Amino acid sequence: MTDLVRQSNIPACLSTIGVHDSRYVSANDRYLQMIERIWPEIENKDLVSNGSAIDNPQRDRRLWLLDTQGYYDSETAEIRVATGRIISVQISSQRVWCSGTACDVEFFRPLASANLAASGAIRNTQSSKKALLQPSIGQNLKMMALVDKRILVSRILSLAAEGAILASQMSKSENTKERLLNTVDVLENFRVFDRSSHTRIGFDFSDLDYCSLEDLLLQFTGEIWMIILCCKEPDVAEMLRYLVAEYTRPKPLVVSS
Repeated sequence: MTDLVRQSNIPACLSTIGVHDSRYVSANDRYLQMIERIWPEIENKDLVSNGSAIDNPQRDRRLWLLDTQGYYDSETAEIRVATGRIISVQISSQRVWCSGTACDVEFFRPLASANLAASGAIRNTQSSKKALLQPSIGQNLKMMALVDKRILVSRILSLAAEGAILASQMSKSENTKERLLNTVDVLENFRVFDRSSHTRIGFDFSDLDYCSLEDLLLQFTGEIWMIILCCKEPDVAEMLRYLVAEYTRPKPLVVSS
């Protein structure tokens, strides 16, 4: 059953049963990418407190179907990704027995967001990069599996973008506020409605390949570094530095006379 889950060409996971104590047994790369987590984060962890499941009446109904008829098909549901964003999916599931333990195997189909731009493609940003990855991060990324790299960089970019929006709201300088909002506008095609909060803006980079994702991160953080250099508000500058300094550094500027 674990092999079936891992080899599935759609997002899938296997978990022990239970309303409040179900735990992950296996998940494939497509599922991890969908919920923006790496396997060590959720291995043998609870689906609700540490995973993507949301404890609500809809989940109770799906569990009741598994208890009473042993399966359900194409049930619409909401799940939570690592950054807190809630997405809509269809789930098909079946109750199975694995080495004497009752488990549920689930298969997912993400439902397209109406607010996500039809095309997630971006232009090549190689010439406009203004930041470099920190050496330690760059070395670690080289050793990571592709799916884990995509998840990590996507989460860094999402949190940096949300932080930049918050910093713009804190800033009393109209110039800093405008520059921050203009920088976040680069990510306009990736904004989605976040049902977890009426005031929060979410981002979805799942359509991007890894190279485009890394380019976008370095382009975005490079712009943040430029704003930090010009910012006259110490608290805002420190907040922005906290967002980007752990992962990137400003690209050296070469001035020719």
